[in-house]
Amino acid sequence: YALAMPSLGRRAFASGVGALTVLHALRARAANDAIGTFPLSLAFASIDGQRVQDSAWQQAELAEAERLYAPLGIQFRVVSERTLATPTTHLETRADRDALAVDCAPKVINVFVVASLRDVDDGVSVRRGVHWRSSQRPSQRYIIISSIAGPSVLAHELGHYFGNGHSAVTDNVMSYDRTGAEVFLDARQAATIRGAARLVLTSGEVTLAPSAAHD
Repeated sequence: YALAMPSLGRRAFASGVGALTVLHALRARAANDAIGTFPLSLAFASIDGQRVQDSAWQQAELAEAERLYAPLGIQFRVVSERTLATPTTHLETRADRDALAVDCAPKVINVFVVASLRDVDDGVSVRRGVHWRSSQRPSQRYIIISSIAGPSVLAHELGHYFGNGHSAVTDNVMSYDRTGAEVFLDARQAATIRGAARLVLTSGEVTLAPSAAHD
């Protein structure tokens, strides 16, 4: 049977279908026009000689990033891991975040995993992750993730790295509002990511890692 929709509902439905069509088209193009494998350098803070998060947590973050970005022709590979010095364990201020710039590796996406990450705007609440540009070294940007981060936080911060802002759409990976359902990217975000990824490579900020097929 046919379900009658109010005009607003019809427009929203049509818009949603249109966005899905565009997203499918982008994914189909990405399959034949893959951008490549982006190298990640992971640096972990430690407490009493133990990293603030374990390998299972790391794999969950990477798996969710791969799920969302691989259909866009973008993959990720961890090319280095290291343990940071104790003073970087708890980040409370902008200066604390800026201080990580000296530990950044060149030509990769730097990801720092810390014990806690204070919201530097209100000074009270905590953050799960942030895409940060050092005020001391404006050309240096990196991702910081707190040990309390859920499995989609790396994917969210990579979304910022590749040019996307926050979304008001529930369960979008760039939104703070979640129901527990699988998170997703929309067609506009996907196009922004692919465009920004190419710019990052053209600028020389990042050099692609070899794909698994070439190992």
